[in-house]
Amino acid sequence: QVPSWFKHFQVTSTMAPKVEKKAVPKKVGEQPMEDKKRKAEEAPAEEPAAKKAEEEELEKNAAAPKGEQIKATAGFNAVDTTLNAIPSLGGKVLMAVNDGGFQYLIAGARANIGIKSGRYMFEVKIIEAINPSEFSSGQRGKVPQPRQLLRVGFSAAGSSLILGDAEDGVFFDADGNFGSGKLRSKVSQKFHREQVVSVLLNLDSSSPNANTVSIFREGLRIAKPQKLPENLVGKTLFPHIAYRNFTVSVNMGPNPAKPLPFTCRMVQTASTADAQIVAESKDGKGEILMPVGFPDEGTFEFVDSFLEKNPSYVELSDRKLQEWAASSGLPKPQQRGGASNDKPSFSYGVPSMDDFSLKRVCNVLAPLTPRKYVIMEVKSNLIESERAVAIKRFSSAKFKKTAMVVMGEPKEDYKKMVHNKILKAKQAKADVDWKMKKATQEKKKEFIAKKKELAEKAKQAEEQRKKMAEEAKAAKAAEGKEEETKEEEKKEEEKKEEEAKPEEKEEEMEDLGEAPPKAELSEEEKKLWFSPKVGNGDIAATLLSKAYGDFSLPEKKEGFDQVKYEWQPEAKSKDYLRKWILETKLTTRIEDLQPSQYFKEKLTAWNAKFQEWQNKQKAFKASGASKTPAGQDVAADIFSVEDVCDIGGGVPLFASFGPEDWTLIQLRYEMHLLQDAFKKDVNDPDRPHIIENHLAFYYGKYYKKQMNPKAFGFTEVPELLKLVKDTVIISEDKQTLESQLSEEVDNLDIFVKMTEESRKERQRRIDAGDETARLKYVTAAPAAPAAANKPPQAATPKAEAKGEKGGKGKGGGKGWKGGKWKW
Repeated sequence: QVPSWFKHFQVTSTMAPKVEKKAVPKKVGEQPMEDKKRKAEEAPAEEPAAKKAEEEELEKNAAAPKGEQIKATAGFNAVDTTLNAIPSLGGKVLMAVNDGGFQYLIAGARANIGIKSGRYMFEVKIIEAINPSEFSSGQRGKVPQPRQLLRVGFSAAGSSLILGDAEDGVFFDADGNFGSGKLRSKVSQKFHREQVVSVLLNLDSSSPNANTVSIFREGLRIAKPQKLPENLVGKTLFPHIAYRNFTVSVNMGPNPAKPLPFTCRMVQTASTADAQIVAESKDGKGEILMPVGFPDEGTFEFVDSFLEKNPSYVELSDRKLQEWAASSGLPKPQQRGGASNDKPSFSYGVPSMDDFSLKRVCNVLAPLTPRKYVIMEVKSNLIESERAVAIKRFSSAKFKKTAMVVMGEPKEDYKKMVHNKILKAKQAKADVDWKMKKATQEKKKEFIAKKKELAEKAKQAEEQRKKMAEEAKAAKAAEGKEEETKEEEKKEEEKKEEEAKPEEKEEEMEDLGEAPPKAELSEEEKKLWFSPKVGNGDIAATLLSKAYGDFSLPEKKEGFDQVKYEWQPEAKSKDYLRKWILETKLTTRIEDLQPSQYFKEKLTAWNAKFQEWQNKQKAFKASGASKTPAGQDVAADIFSVEDVCDIGGGVPLFASFGPEDWTLIQLRYEMHLLQDAFKKDVNDPDRPHIIENHLAFYYGKYYKKQMNPKAFGFTEVPELLKLVKDTVIISEDKQTLESQLSEEVDNLDIFVKMTEESRKERQRRIDAGDETARLKYVTAAPAAPAAANKPPQAATPKAEAKGEKGGKGKGGGKGWKGGKWKW
């Protein structure tokens, strides 16, 4: 196209006054200018042979067919179409589901007739372009482009139905690209709606275009023949169409809608010797396969290996929907806190992708056409009520339903697969580490070499300086300047001493070899049955804690035609299930556990009593009375004291309590009540105690605060609990919290007596010179006053409040008996 400024220049030039040109003498034998121009515009009589051969169509007319022609009708089997692809009119029209998030997913359909030799073609035409609506409000993520997409080509049997997702197929797209796998290159002109596009596959070994694929638009070639990748040469290839937001008509033959410049047979007219036919299931029934296995015990890996061996099965799961979305050009969503393998996060930032409409539409589409499905959900497949909902969607008349139990010790081939996977990951890490070390070492060698080079140059410069100094010295000596010469000789001696310093030793380099070290499995890794858990694993902890109690094995009475046990027989699988649930009870937190009324009443009573004791101590200290009653030995038997508020003369047993003692008495009661209330609230004989790892969690659940071992200079809770081992301990065998008192303590005085006993023993050791008995207690800041309508809070050591004078109580204690305090 001529630029506008150039047109303007031409116009203004014609408007300028004419200037007569002077005649230039013509050289002898020179042709006139008009003849040169005319000859340049004329086409040459004949183009060079090489250029003509390049543009010549090498495809020739098809020879007369030999042998028997296939009788099957070309079309699309259900197993070779995606869930959203809808073949109609006997496979002559391909439509797609575009509701909700399906508008972003590519539909794919592979024909039932494959070509293994010869030269054949098929035609497609876009007959409708669809523009689904999408709510823009709240949209943050990117949608795949282009919104309308068409890819036409060939693929191998069992390969991905999304052309461009794997290297087992080739295609041309509407934008003029030719692709195989993730590779794309611009090779042809574009094609549009209502244009007939012909795709030709040439597997004729005698043809100059053997093992190529070509594209034609409206009967004319729009790209040179493209060679098949090496991995596809020799394979049977099937016509394949992938599309999004288009309705496409398909013509497999026998006659082309737009003949090519040469005659070419269509797929429908292929000879039996050149074609392979994939037939539909004879009985017309599909199959439902439901794997049942424990979370993080190989269920997903088992399904992956099963699908690799059985590509005719389609997995129905959230993870496969996300893989489909990724193959269609959607970015991988960010995984939020509760995401897991079973329930990944759908956070695409696109409303119709984030509203789980994909899953709902899949549940509607899947039962409509008999296929082979694998329903893959770890949690739901373990719960009878959820299994019932899943299989109810599939009619017994159209689908065979099989439950496949994968529990217990896997088979040897599965273990080997897991070990190879772990070893491969270790080798990859070792390769990266080796390359980084090698690169660092090379840089270090370059630095040392440069340093040596600079040192050598410095040495040469020094030698040159010495030489010049010697010459200068000789010249001065000749002139009789002895004093100056002596001074210079002294300086030279000093320099020699500096030069005499020992050279730095070269650092020895580690021999990394020429190749990365070979990774090996450790003895512990060789014992593993399953791959290590990553992130939240198969099921998030919060969801697992609520669901595992309902886990069960499938039975035929639920609606299954068959229940298969893959790894272990039924009896061993049931025993494994029982043990797994029991172990999970002990190691899984109860996320939704809430303190009972029993706990709240006990804590309220304790807080009131605790406040009363602190008020008694304050009143006693204010009176100035002696802490030891005259004529009494309190240390004789603390546990025989009947009234801890008055052991005689109005002296309370807790008169000498410091801030650390009040904190320890609070800790004693809180730990005892926590274990007591937990056992009653859970009400499960299989889980009577709190395990050490969950102690901080349940303490926060019940008391709405965090444990603080740092107040006594400790970093771990078990160390803190050793200060109150007369009340609670962490058992060495089970690592659980166990109270040393009877479950229900009627008289709270026992906690004062144990705290005073511990205080006096600690003081006795300090007086004897044992400084290890001294507590490293950091006084906490005073707590804010409690609201009037709230129950009294556990007072801090410095809390001040006035209480009633008095407070009588009788201990009736019996002391230590049989490993428990009896009261």
